[in-house]
Amino acid sequence: MNHRLRSTVVAAALVASACGLTSTVDEIPINEASIDDATLEEVNALVPDGIPVEFEEMIADDDGKIAYAVAPDLWKISTADVGVEIIPIPGSGVERETTMKIEAVCVGVCGREDWSEYMYNDAFSPFNLPLDTLVKRDEPLAGPAGRSLVGERIDRISDVVVARWNDGATHFFLCRVQLQPEDVALVDAFTAACEAAIPLWVGR
Repeated sequence: MNHRLRSTVVAAALVASACGLTSTVDEIPINEASIDDATLEEVNALVPDGIPVEFEEMIADDDGKIAYAVAPDLWKISTADVGVEIIPIPGSGVERETTMKIEAVCVGVCGREDWSEYMYNDAFSPFNLPLDTLVKRDEPLAGPAGRSLVGERIDRISDVVVARWNDGATHFFLCRVQLQPEDVALVDAFTAACEAAIPLWVGR
């Protein structure tokens, strides 16, 4: 059921940097992870006919935190700011302001946290979207634990927010997509892409 999410805008208290206490997670070795062809086919099947977007596997490295991710092929990849930002290029078939971002995020001194409590109840949770966002989907994820949310703002910008975590890890995985109103048909494909990512530091 659709409902209104009324909360504060995400603030700068989310600090994405490699610092603080050591993770106790049995991380996935990089040579034991990949996005399989069936998953890529499922994501690409959600792209409507006529939109020239094709999703491919990529490796996102945020300050040494590595995730196998699914993102549009041939888009520009930027690591100039926090996280890994995937940006459309001219002729990509989507609006230039539509963006995808993958991050390894910690809070405070980057210690281990009760991440489920943080995601659902903390004022600085990335799932606290702007006021009057219409939440169209909000579901838990399994293997590893996570949450997937899709919302539409009053200006018709769509937000996709997907996080995965492990309470033994100092950072959680975050995939965020902002789609301009003209690109709303790609919401399902980007949601599936974010959910398909494999953050190695979160473990299995």
